[in-house]
Amino acid sequence: MAAGDDVTDPELWMCKPRQLADLLRAAEQDIRRRQARALDIVAAIHRNRVGKALGHDNTMRLLQDNLLLSPTEAGRRLKRALNLCSSQALTGETLAPKLGLVSEAMRRGELADSHIDTIMGIVNKLPARVNIEERENAEASLVEHAKHHPARRLVELGQRIHDHLDPDGPAPSEQENEKPRRELSLHTGRDGRLNFRGSFDGETGTLLTEILSPLAKPHPTQDGHRDERSVSQRNGDALAEALNLVADSGKLPVQGQERPHLTITLDWELLRERLGVAYAHTGIAISPESGRRLACDAEITPMLLGRNSVPLNVARTERLIPAHLRKALIARDKGCAKCGRPPRWCRGHHVTHWADGGDTCLENCVLLCDACHRLIHHSDWEVRIIDGIVEFIPPAYRDPERRPIRGINQLAA
Repeated sequence: MAAGDDVTDPELWMCKPRQLADLLRAAEQDIRRRQARALDIVAAIHRNRVGKALGHDNTMRLLQDNLLLSPTEAGRRLKRALNLCSSQALTGETLAPKLGLVSEAMRRGELADSHIDTIMGIVNKLPARVNIEERENAEASLVEHAKHHPARRLVELGQRIHDHLDPDGPAPSEQENEKPRRELSLHTGRDGRLNFRGSFDGETGTLLTEILSPLAKPHPTQDGHRDERSVSQRNGDALAEALNLVADSGKLPVQGQERPHLTITLDWELLRERLGVAYAHTGIAISPESGRRLACDAEITPMLLGRNSVPLNVARTERLIPAHLRKALIARDKGCAKCGRPPRWCRGHHVTHWADGGDTCLENCVLLCDACHRLIHHSDWEVRIIDGIVEFIPPAYRDPERRPIRGINQLAA
């Protein structure tokens, strides 16, 4: 049975694994060749202004309406057609495709759309000073690489090509120097997670990198095991710590008569019984234990609420861990009692939560960084203080005997 033969569905079930793989590859190549033919038609439609003739604003609108494509997909197809299909000069002469080698490989069914888009982006971004021969060599190298690797690997090769052909990169324009372009898009999902994407100018990007770099360094565990977080996880944790440092600096501008902070609304039963849901002021739900963690070291404003949660009385806001107690905690713990991170990254934790009757005092508080604070609240790790010595009790899966471990800065005590 040849790979290109037409095979009915019942016969597919009788094929051997290698035959099915060959059939799939042949079918994919056939789809790609047909897509190349469709791009030729798109190029002809664009060249002959068919969209206008049929009452559409432009070629993209025709593609969206006729093929029910999204604006993004319509734009991609038009861009491929303009780069990979022949065109016509004003004199009537037929012009070769801008990326001839990519066009030929596409018509042989060797390139997926992701390959094509990646190669177009790499080659088209080469500066004008790169000559035709160097461009064609770069294109040939990328096409050959694409035959054996997924598109994401082309990005690495493309970066090396740019580094070789344009080592200094594009010089920033005077307009960019005068008014740098910075973009940041934020989207909060239904689960409260914030997704974002953006780009910064070189100076801002370098500043961000320099700020995150010391915060994103790997931190071995207390018993010497290596940091198992990925680079992206360490960068995310570093950004969170940077935000906490900025929020605690007291230098942010005032908004609504208050400096930026995280506001949480939770009732007494939630704090005591760990039942219910706390809410941020944006309406995002927060788990009961997260509410208790955030309330460990916070400014608390007691409110008496009536029907429909209407405030009837508001008491004075007080800081749970006052400045003098924080100084004492720093003197004793010298930073995070569990991992040793500097005091500026740490907050106070109540060993016995104040909602459970625990006192806000040196004998019932300990300094923890954000990561270790979460560990204590959201895992089976426990912390205790005996005669001024902070000890951490690991979960049973870590140590079946749950032997206490002294705080990292008190090991010599």
